[in-house]
This record gives sequence, C-alpha cells and structure tokens, in this order.
Amino acid sequence: MSFYQHKTAGFNAPPPLNNQMRLYHVDMNPYGHRVMLILEAKKAKYEVYQLDPLHLPEWFREKNPRLKIPVLEIPTDQGDKYLFESVVICDYLDERFPRNPLHSKDPYIKAQDRLLIERFNELIKGSLECFDTNFAFGSEQIIQTLDVFEKELAARGSNYFGGQRPGMLDYMIWPWVERLYLLRCVNEHKFDEKRPMFPNFADWGDQMQLDDVVKKQSRSPSEYFDYYRNARAHSMGYYL
Repeated sequence: MSFYQHKTAGFNAPPPLNNQMRLYHVDMNPYGHRVMLILEAKKAKYEVYQLDPLHLPEWFREKNPRLKIPVLEIPTDQGDKYLFESVVICDYLDERFPRNPLHSKDPYIKAQDRLLIERFNELIKGSLECFDTNFAFGSEQIIQTLDVFEKELAARGSNYFGGQRPGMLDYMIWPWVERLYLLRCVNEHKFDEKRPMFPNFADWGDQMQLDDVVKKQSRSPSEYFDYYRNARAHSMGYYL
C-alpha cells in the first residue's frame, strides 16, 4: 500500500491508475476504515489518497459531485471507474477477489448479516450522539444495539460472526466498535463495568484486536479520544 496526503486546495489530480486501486479517504473516517479492512483482508493492491474535507480539490468535486467519501477508483480497460458507498465497495471487493471469501455462501446467512449491518447503523447514530455530548457514556441506543449483537453471537456459538475467523459482518462493524474503546479514556471504571452485560461481545472485541488485518489499521483509544474531543471541529471528517 502506498499513501498520498494533500492538505491544500488546488493541487493537481493524481495520475491514472496502473495495476492497483486508489482509495480516496479522510483520516479518522470510519467508513474509509471499513473499506481498508476489506482491502487488507483481500490482500489487494491499493494506494490511499488522503483528502482534507474542508479543502476538497475541484477535480475531485467534478468526478464526485455528491462529495461522497470514501471513493474507490478502479482501473479498467475502459478507463478508471469510481465506486461510492462503503457497503457497495466492500461487496465489490469480496466478489472481485474470491480468495478468502468474507460473505457466507449460505444466502440466508448472508441476508441475515446484511440485516445486522443495517441494525448496527443504530449504534453508529448512538455513538455519534455520545461523542457529541462530551462522551456521556451510557447511551441507551448503544446498550440496546450491543444487546442485539451479544445475543446473535451467543446464538451462532462461534468466536466471530463469520464463524471461526472474521467475516464481512465482523469487519463492517469493527471501525465503530474500535472507536467505542475511547470511552475508557473518559471513565475506565464505568466502561469496564459494562463488560459483564455483554460477555460474548466483549470477548469478540478482544479477539478482533488480535486479528492481523485489524492491527494493520488500528488506532489507540487515546488517539480517538484526542480526535473526538474536538469533534465539532472535525465534524466534516466524521460525517462524510
């Protein structure tokens, strides 16, 4: 993986792609984090082009009028193509690189996983609310959503939602779970006392942190805390 970073407006567009994909990403954005996990899991060749959401270049606006981030640029015989929406991008990567399949081969389980990804959107909303109110831990929305996933892990009887190794659902929800650990920086005792409420989910989180793919893209709780402590200043980078 190679990495480009630009912080000023008006710079030239990057050169056409050769034999690797390009991910346009905003630092600390969980949706881009989600895509990078899948790229790493698939051992795909890619580079990251980091954008400043407050100074998006004109060429990027022209290629992406909806200003969606992340964006995956893909080389094809007909020229470079663009994909938007992290869920769509991740599904594309799983189909394009059949090695190490992340979706279940069982259509019903795959559909259930899709529903759980949608359900997890409630946790995303809850965590946003939590981080925007001085990290007030205990959001009822977060607790309710974690309970759904706690019961799902118990029902599946496996270490991961994907079975004995992380699958698509595991990687798709991980970026937000990783960010929840920043709450330990606010009140470690209050955070840890929630663990007995979700023993399966807590163990799952411990195992995910040991996964090689997760470790390559991980940030520490203190890094997230420092970032979201100034969440309003970084709001564009988060909400995109």
